[in-house]
Amino acid sequence: MGQICAEAAMSPGALYRYFPSKDAIIEAIAEEERHSAGASMQMFLRPGSLVDRIVGAAMDYLAQSVAPHTGGLLVEIVSESIRNTAIGERFHAIEAEIRDIIRAALVEAQERGEIGAGVDLDIAIVMLFAMSDGLVMRLQLERDVDLAAMEPYLRRMVTAVLLSEPASP
Repeated sequence: MGQICAEAAMSPGALYRYFPSKDAIIEAIAEEERHSAGASMQMFLRPGSLVDRIVGAAMDYLAQSVAPHTGGLLVEIVSESIRNTAIGERFHAIEAEIRDIIRAALVEAQERGEIGAGVDLDIAIVMLFAMSDGLVMRLQLERDVDLAAMEPYLRRMVTAVLLSEPASP
């Protein structure tokens, strides 16, 4: 709450005039996150190779996650969604929308042969989300990282997940 009040430049009492509870505040932040993610996903829907679209959307999302006005709130939302069932349900609904868009694009790419037939799309999505979530958290800890310098490394990671057939155990 301290971080939210500081970001809003309001006292807790003033903030509660606009929102009936802490959960309502967090839900409003999650809704704003949905809009941000939606904007990043628009990049994903543009023409081009699947890797280019994923990396473009990810870089846009990462840039939003380090913007001064966000203050690392996504990390807080994810943490709160683990502890609070109602917020967790809302967060998972938002994430499901994004997952569906990504999955549809992966299916199309696999049908075109852009992704190998042996790539498990559900596991690939988990890996892509894990990279994204991990980078969002890491960038809150290491604010001086040059995002542009990260892009070729992210591209290699995405390429490895999507274009390399997994090795047999």
